[in-house]
Amino acid sequence: MSLNRSAEQTYRQWSTPILLELKEREHQMTPSDRQALENVLLERRLINTGNPNGSDRRKADPAS
Repeated sequence: MSLNRSAEQTYRQWSTPILLELKEREHQMTPSDRQALENVLLERRLINTGNPNGSDRRKADPAS
């Protein structure tokens, strides 16, 4: 495993529980902090956003 891949895996193992804990406490955050957390959770796919369509799908056709 490459050094970068190993570092990324370690980062995700440590940060996921922290992000999920922050999600539980989001009611204590400012609106801008809540939005930043939401953006990170969406990027990391830690929250369910339903079944995306089109280019939002992971295996979307690159030609579309």
